[in-house]
Amino acid sequence: MAVIVAAEDDVDVADLLTTTLSRAGHVVHMAGNGPRALQMVAECHPDLVILDHGMPGMTGLDVARRLRADDATSGVPMMMLSAITPDGAREVFDQVLHKPMPFRQVVDVARDLLDTSRPRLTTGRALTDPERLAAVSRLLAEPDPVDELSLALEIANIAEATRAQAAVVGLVLDKALQTITSVGLPDLVVEAGGAPLDWTPCGVLAGTDRPMLFDDLITDPIFRDIPMVTFSGVRSYAAVPMHSPEGLVVAVLGVMAPEPGRFGGGTLDLLRAAAPRLMKLIDRRR
Repeated sequence: MAVIVAAEDDVDVADLLTTTLSRAGHVVHMAGNGPRALQMVAECHPDLVILDHGMPGMTGLDVARRLRADDATSGVPMMMLSAITPDGAREVFDQVLHKPMPFRQVVDVARDLLDTSRPRLTTGRALTDPERLAAVSRLLAEPDPVDELSLALEIANIAEATRAQAAVVGLVLDKALQTITSVGLPDLVVEAGGAPLDWTPCGVLAGTDRPMLFDDLITDPIFRDIPMVTFSGVRSYAAVPMHSPEGLVVAVLGVMAPEPGRFGGGTLDLLRAAAPRLMKLIDRRR
């Protein structure tokens, strides 16, 4: 069994490809466009990526080049499955297949690519990794009221120090961010106790185990259409992962602002310094 991220904007083709690969025993995550495919790769840590070329937002070749340029994903096997082969595709993809073709052949080529010795993605862990989720589940107990107050004061001080409109500490589940403490978040998110990971960059941050800093999310092809931008109006964003004693990413500490260019490298330094202190308070829930 392998984890496969595929991107195909034709719904019928996407359904057939998903069904065929799933019947072959693989776990398939299907994206409808290039930016979503990049997000899924960061979250799911796939063993193979399959990309159409002519998709909205970013072409398949654009996505592949971005993955090859990142040390964390440069070694992931990639297949292009497209009616058109753009110039340069064969230099980026491990295999280029032309539509239309029997999907059984796609399965055979996928098997061959998965059998290669190309190194796999090793930075971070998939959001669905059992060990990571077990570490998160141990932090879901009721907090001590004194610790809860301390966390609230800490996050308020962080928001003030960074001049952020909102700041949050949240547990990263497999599909959602569960808020532990926050200031300045929209009422809808506060009342719900969190938000789907698709609404925020937190899933990618947790999957890659890397800090994130955006001068303006509107200019980013992956995140410009997420609700945090379109609904909440967030433009500037900075966040760092928070780790369990075992070194697993279990939570995120982040700040947000509606103006572009609000945060810089100093903001990340402040968040990095605060994260272990906050994690000690959260870890008492074990």
